[in-house]
Amino acid sequence: MEEFANQIRDYYEDPLAALAKQFMFRRPPTVGELRRPAQVLLLGNHSSGKSTFVNHLLGDNVQNTGVAPTDDGFTIITHGATATERDGPAVVSNPDLPYEGLRYFGDQLVSHVRLKLRPAELLQRVTLIDSPGMIDEAKAENGRGFDFPGVVRWFAERADLVMVFFDPDKPGTTGETLQVFRESLAGIDHKMLIILNKVDQFQSLHDFARAYGALCWNLGKVIPRKDLPMIYNTFIPLPDKPKSRLPMEDFEKARNDLIGELRRAPTRRMDNQITQIQAYAERLRLHAMVINKAADKFKSIRARWRGFLLLLFGGLGAAAVGTGMVVALPGIGLAAVLAFSLIEYIILRRTKRRLISRFDQIFEHLHDQELLVRDRADDLRMMWEEISPRAREIAEKSGLQSFEKMSWHKREHLDELTNELIPQLRSKLHDAMRDSDAPAPALEQDRPATFPASEPRRPLVEGDRSAKPKRRTFF
Repeated sequence: MEEFANQIRDYYEDPLAALAKQFMFRRPPTVGELRRPAQVLLLGNHSSGKSTFVNHLLGDNVQNTGVAPTDDGFTIITHGATATERDGPAVVSNPDLPYEGLRYFGDQLVSHVRLKLRPAELLQRVTLIDSPGMIDEAKAENGRGFDFPGVVRWFAERADLVMVFFDPDKPGTTGETLQVFRESLAGIDHKMLIILNKVDQFQSLHDFARAYGALCWNLGKVIPRKDLPMIYNTFIPLPDKPKSRLPMEDFEKARNDLIGELRRAPTRRMDNQITQIQAYAERLRLHAMVINKAADKFKSIRARWRGFLLLLFGGLGAAAVGTGMVVALPGIGLAAVLAFSLIEYIILRRTKRRLISRFDQIFEHLHDQELLVRDRADDLRMMWEEISPRAREIAEKSGLQSFEKMSWHKREHLDELTNELIPQLRSKLHDAMRDSDAPAPALEQDRPATFPASEPRRPLVEGDRSAKPKRRTFF
């Protein structure tokens, strides 16, 4: 895996970092962000069992638990030789930690961030991020004092696995939960696991079926897919808790399967990094090519105007000298200054605004061939809609004249990276994973207690389920 990690870092360094700086695109991930352990983000309604799951994983009471909301901040739990804690300002200001980006959400968010170090074996390979329980009302900024959906999106984009917990009392019905699915988790369903927790509270299959169906109904409103993701149905065993009348064996296997997915997060991480660099490179390519085309056009128009004025007033000056009308030279010089000022401060500024307003047309022209392919057209337009506001803002503030022209070599290198090198790297990774694994077909007793969301009314606890083959961890 180190070979793939080094290759990804090399691609970021050349050509992506240089082009990002040249066209003022967002910076690529730092070395610290690329080298960090795998991250698992835990989301869910309050009292859905996130913190209890963390304590079960680590075999220690790391997080406070309770029926009422017990935590209103984000807790980053990672490995340390001794059990210590650090507050938010110390976390976001540490250059060795990959959380500097959180400071842009404001001091209120930073004060709600904590780092906990624990000497647990699992934390050597996986960092857990526990989040505040989601609440019923989705007011402006959720009454938290910071952009909660934005912060969730920030963590989710960087996580290698996102676990979303629901409980029987609130199966996906809170306003904040629905808002997070719409605004924060869109486009990352490939690394999201949905868990219906606390199934040991059910005393009958009827109660289980009602909660499961309600969860599927609510998820169907916020996940734009024909088939919803699989839902893990499980529980965390606690002492002195009343036992359910339902058979628990399959739900226990589902819990073990869920923990197995979490332990495979380091393997997911390399694949996620390739996905991340592919997305970064494609967006940088769109951003740079549109700005480069507009800047090239602007500089061409400016050069023509300057050439015209130079010829005009140079000719007038030469004529004045040739005819002995030297006294006219100051007037010609003043007229030249006024004309150059008119061109620079009025005509060229209007030209710049017109070119920036035509970014969409420039994008369509540059990618006219690719846009003929339907699937590719949808992806390109989605990416352009995502980055175009920022591209316009940068062009307006910096001026099109400030961008150095992209060389043919850089453009060819960028095209090769997005179209050939990164897809080849992903193919090599999958080959390496396949060669390293020789999993036997999953036995029936190893299958997880999960249910297809498209069939919410089937309250079965066994059968009709498929399991992912177990794979060895590569780190």
